[in-house]
Amino acid sequence: MRKLLLTLMVFGSVSVLSSCDVLQGAANQAMKEMNKGGGGLTSAEVVKGLKEALKIGAEKSVSALSQNDAYFKNQALKIFLPQEAQTVIDKLNSSSAGRTLYNQVLKSTVDDMVLSLNRAAEKAAVKAKPIFVNAITGMTIQDAFGILKGADTAATNYLRRTTFNSLVNAYKPEVNTVLNQKILSGKSTNDIYNTFVKNYNSLATNPLNSYLKLEKVKDTDLADYVTRRGLNGLFTKVAAEEKNIRDNPSARVTDILKKVFAQQ
Repeated sequence: MRKLLLTLMVFGSVSVLSSCDVLQGAANQAMKEMNKGGGGLTSAEVVKGLKEALKIGAEKSVSALSQNDAYFKNQALKIFLPQEAQTVIDKLNSSSAGRTLYNQVLKSTVDDMVLSLNRAAEKAAVKAKPIFVNAITGMTIQDAFGILKGADTAATNYLRRTTFNSLVNAYKPEVNTVLNQKILSGKSTNDIYNTFVKNYNSLATNPLNSYLKLEKVKDTDLADYVTRRGLNGLFTKVAAEEKNIRDNPSARVTDILKKVFAQQ
């Protein structure tokens, strides 16, 4: 790794001082010396290898998370209720009387809602691929230098930094469309959520339940919530793929990956 970083530093110096033939020649000679016995990596190969790692990690992650249950059955990625909804449910379930009301009136609706939130994220995942590809294509030598100096998820952090806002803009309309689709028992996610809010608020405002001291559920931007939770899950997956490529030689499935990451 030190050899790669030194190569990049020399490469940058050559670019800045290219008008000086003496310095150019000295830099070229230095690069030749550093490459002796070390696989002969060039700066261009380093950048290409990092782009390849990001591309493979991103494509595998998008493909995996586009499948049914990719979020729903993965406890690390599963999307649960928005916090404001979960808070009032927890309050309801804090007493035996409240738990009885929850099981009788809300539980099936909540189960359907959690499933449909995850389905929305799974269906929207495909939107990430072209945005990732665009960011990876635009990687510069400076970006590569920063990634090489970074931790096991430095490439993922670069991808998150350069794509997150674009992904939100691309994801949210898709998520909103999915939230309005009749994807579960003839109902949309928004239908299910509205039913949950209506039923819960009916319990909360019923004088007979005043002893439970329940508060009404506040409005939630479901599309924004699912978008951001879905993207967090996506980058968690990309980070795992990156770390696998860095740590596991068998995950380096192309020649350039084998050459670059062997130098770590």
